[in-house]
Amino acid sequence: MNILHLNNEKTWRGGERQTLLLATGLRELGVCSVIGCRPDGLLAAQARAASVETLRIPANNFGAALSLLRVVKNFDLIHCHTGRAHSLAAITALAHGRPFLATRRVDFLPRRNGFNRYKFRRAERVACISRFIADQLADWGVPRDKLPIIRSAVPMPNPELWSAQHRETVRARLGVAPEMKLVGNIAALVGHKDHATLLRAAKIVCASRKDTRFVILGDGELREKVLALRHELGLDETVLMPGFVPRAEECLSGFDVFAMSSCMEGLGSIVLDAFSAGTPVAATAGGGLPEMVHDGKTGLLVPVGDHARLAEAIQQLLEDRTLAERCVAGGREFVRQQCSVERMAARYADLYRQVLKR
Repeated sequence: MNILHLNNEKTWRGGERQTLLLATGLRELGVCSVIGCRPDGLLAAQARAASVETLRIPANNFGAALSLLRVVKNFDLIHCHTGRAHSLAAITALAHGRPFLATRRVDFLPRRNGFNRYKFRRAERVACISRFIADQLADWGVPRDKLPIIRSAVPMPNPELWSAQHRETVRARLGVAPEMKLVGNIAALVGHKDHATLLRAAKIVCASRKDTRFVILGDGELREKVLALRHELGLDETVLMPGFVPRAEECLSGFDVFAMSSCMEGLGSIVLDAFSAGTPVAATAGGGLPEMVHDGKTGLLVPVGDHARLAEAIQQLLEDRTLAERCVAGGREFVRQQCSVERMAARYADLYRQVLKR
């Protein structure tokens, strides 16, 4: 099988990381994967570093369509990893004649218009990374039999990233003393991540525990608003915000707790990274998060927007070592059983075979 993975986003977020993880996982199964992406995007750079072949797909729609039609004849199937890629494959479908499928990662419904109905009808399958997303699309009108659930995946980290030395390196990089407790968050500064709830929880925790600091790794359109709220709450010294950090998931083992405050989330694959790294998780029950964070088993789960309950969960994990260790063990087992790269790649390879057989 020759698969063209289509993702021409400029940024490096969860969807781009999953695109590359899948391509590398399929390579181990003997499936030929090439990523069609922007030549100046971060995905192209990461793919080159991982020795995954890429093809130039420009950002503008006209250029992207021409490029796709020029290269698609060399592939059996197109796998669209973003909404834009799905639209591009659908627009050019009559000309390229190749079957295509899409992965749906986002937590909002498509607009109800003729083109969206057409593009979901044309896709052979729409793989959903959570049951939450599959339920959304089924309610919107996509037939259930076109909505397989294939969760995102994370690799088990290099054991060196669990070491005491690495933990000290992370702390030094962030400017946090070794004896301090550190609560971390890794997320783009966008609305549905609800950093306001996290900051209000941080105010409660830091008021009762002078030995605790918070760090938010990420950047985005709401950075100035989040900084302003941090200042308003008097958290300039206790909540660190260094911005975007490459390979931020490698910082997870330096955290005592990973806190997720999203009000909506397709799945939240960074939580899987926290599980894999052995960092206890406190999260809100937004979107697909409850499908991973099983309260008291793989982490602690609180209602969306409830900063007091989130603060309580963080403090529990900081103070109750037995609870924290139980959640860590449960989280790692969840990744091994449900969300390994090998499992994700095998399930997509089976899906490709089903589509091509038809």
